[in-house]
Amino acid sequence: MPTIDDLLGPPPAEGVDPLQLWRLGTLTAVMLPPLMTVPDPRGPYRAPMLQFIADWNRAEDRAALIAEAPVYEGDDPVLLPAIAVVVHALADRAGVPLADWVLDHRASEDVMLFGWKFAGEYGRSVQRRAHPACAYHRVWFHPRTLDKGTSDWWLPWD
Repeated sequence: MPTIDDLLGPPPAEGVDPLQLWRLGTLTAVMLPPLMTVPDPRGPYRAPMLQFIADWNRAEDRAALIAEAPVYEGDDPVLLPAIAVVVHALADRAGVPLADWVLDHRASEDVMLFGWKFAGEYGRSVQRRAHPACAYHRVWFHPRTLDKGTSDWWLPWD
């Protein structure tokens, strides 16, 4: 399998260029780990995860996007749970059966998907209205995150 550098060239110093992710075509869950490990001051998960969500929301065969399990052998204990929680919530919302690998990944403590402090007011606010999958995987995100790529994305988030 080609590396991200093979596909996109070396990443810019500031991280993954979200404007170049389209060159990879529709992102699948298995493609996310190498993209999510590129250092990025905005958070290494942000651009790849949002592109995956947008691709999911535009895809005709959503089950194909999650059929193959992502593999990661690095030292970030949240990377696979972060992928799993987003896949879990998207699949649940769309009525797509969960791939077998999704329930295998849980964080050891509660964390926010995009680097916000979980213990802060924003974390408490998100926790009150998050998708139930967040509690299972212990990775939390604002429920409107799932709207990336839809006409509802730019509506006020409250």
